[in-house]
Amino acid sequence: MRQFLCMLLLTAAIGVSEEASAQEAYYIPPSAVDLIHILPPPPAAGSQVQKDDLQAVLTAVKSRTDAEIKHVQEDDQRIVFRFADVLGPSFRSENLPFATQFFQHVYQDGNAATLAAKTYFKRQRPFVVDPDIKIIVVQAPDFSYPSNHATFAYEVGILLAMIVPEKAVAIFERAADYAHNRVVAGVHFPTDVEAGRISGSVIDSTFLRDAHFRADFERAKAEVRATLGLSVASNP
Repeated sequence: MRQFLCMLLLTAAIGVSEEASAQEAYYIPPSAVDLIHILPPPPAAGSQVQKDDLQAVLTAVKSRTDAEIKHVQEDDQRIVFRFADVLGPSFRSENLPFATQFFQHVYQDGNAATLAAKTYFKRQRPFVVDPDIKIIVVQAPDFSYPSNHATFAYEVGILLAMIVPEKAVAIFERAADYAHNRVVAGVHFPTDVEAGRISGSVIDSTFLRDAHFRADFERAKAEVRATLGLSVASNP
């Protein structure tokens, strides 16, 4: 019980920090992305779709291996460098100072854009719906839909695929894995993850209409490709 309370306090502190950072948009304000009217409502409580959603979480949780648990816990971090297993060991923060800050701004603006939808839909997390679900990451029992982690996974996945189209297939596969790990962790339903995929796509589309964002994206792209030893000129 004491460990669980500590987890809640830590998550609450993180949540306060995230909300504080979301108050000042860097590229786009939260109001620029109306996810409330774009996303389909989550499955209704007691519906067959909701029961199937919960069963999918139970199946994933019961079948997780030690290796999966380690991978899921590592993917609890919302940092672009979780994609280093696709892009290679040189894809790391110390080699990419501008891209590091660029993707941090992407994270903060994207996170702010999903908060209103989470508050509006008020979907309970799987481990709240079924207390027998044992979670393996620090997570407060706040709202579940859409998944912020899945949103981030696809936000950065789409942008990385634009930066390194040579590895687009592997990048999108990694984004899907990153997002699905929230189901394995027991903290999201599959439909939360799907809503995150939609949200990430919509947020990126909004980003790409902003001149400040596009300028920074081109600078981050050049830095990443140079660091990976790729020709900038060959990248469309």
